[in-house]
Amino acid sequence: MKKTPAESDAARRILATACDLFYRNGYRATGINEIIEKSGVAKATFYANYPSKESLAVAYVKAMNDAEFRAAEENLRKHKGPAEKLVGLMEFAGAWLRERDYRGCTHLNISAEIPDPGNPVRFETKNHYDTLRTVVGKLMKDLKAERGDAWKGRDPEKLADEYVLIYAGACAMAPLYQDHQPLREAIVMVKRLIG
Repeated sequence: MKKTPAESDAARRILATACDLFYRNGYRATGINEIIEKSGVAKATFYANYPSKESLAVAYVKAMNDAEFRAAEENLRKHKGPAEKLVGLMEFAGAWLRERDYRGCTHLNISAEIPDPGNPVRFETKNHYDTLRTVVGKLMKDLKAERGDAWKGRDPEKLADEYVLIYAGACAMAPLYQDHQPLREAIVMVKRLIG
């Protein structure tokens, strides 16, 4: 059944409210009634758009993933070669976290609250890091092609795995300490990784 414009507007308000509350307060600490109240919709409207809190959480993770990758792609266009893009992506992560008062990675945060690895929300959080790994893997392959013999023995797949581990670690540590230092260190590590 096709949604009416009013329902679509309601769905957007519900999702925007959930994005704010899930990120600021956490998934488990945010109740459906609070989302309904703060989004200004009726309970029936909420359930017509999102049959469960879990379905709303999946939409939240997808929305945050889309927003982050749009912003990251825009950032990558500012950099020329693959090495600059790899460093720029790490710098972007730092700026993204600073803008959000070091509340952490959306995907790591909600994943930590949902222990079941088969949960659809966990699937979407993993998808975020798989997509990041694909982007980084391509950049590493481009860098190997650009560097030719100098990178003859280097494995771009392994380098991409190491990069993503550095990235995720920095994104987890910065909010823990409420400090940018882990991200500065991650940039140094990435520069060392790519030589």
